[in-house]
Amino acid sequence: MTAQTGRTVSKWTKFLVDDSAGTLREIPVSSINGVGLDYDEADLTAFSDALHGVLLNQANCQIDIAGPFDTSAAADPASAVSGSHTVLSGIAGGSTPLTLDVRVGIRHVWEAGEPQFGITSSATDGFLCKSYIVNPDDGTYKASFVMFPGSTAPAWGTTAET
Repeated sequence: MTAQTGRTVSKWTKFLVDDSAGTLREIPVSSINGVGLDYDEADLTAFSDALHGVLLNQANCQIDIAGPFDTSAAADPASAVSGSHTVLSGIAGGSTPLTLDVRVGIRHVWEAGEPQFGITSSATDGFLCKSYIVNPDDGTYKASFVMFPGSTAPAWGTTAET
């Protein structure tokens, strides 16, 4: 299929993250807080300025996800979704940078040439899973990902992270 253009729906968005062994896995998500960089502002407004002035500071990236609690086995993301608990329980609170990839398929399953946001991990670049919380009352989880200190900023692209 050829990469498409136009509007899409959330069912074509996929979330992939490294498991504790460093293998990229797709996990089930029902919501992603938003994807991209957020820049802090330094206020530069002087008393006599007619307009509020700011200088954009360093970028920040935090990605919060939520989805169904699932203990299915780890699976090859090309063919199946891995269990959320299977992947997230092994990486929460860790200090090893993780590859993270959010793929947005345009009107069909994502393919190269369509938008994706993420970073491929290295010894100095990647994301950390800062929290993983399960709600047993409704069978869901929440997880938060933040940047590894000193990382290169993740970026939008059209090629999958590895």
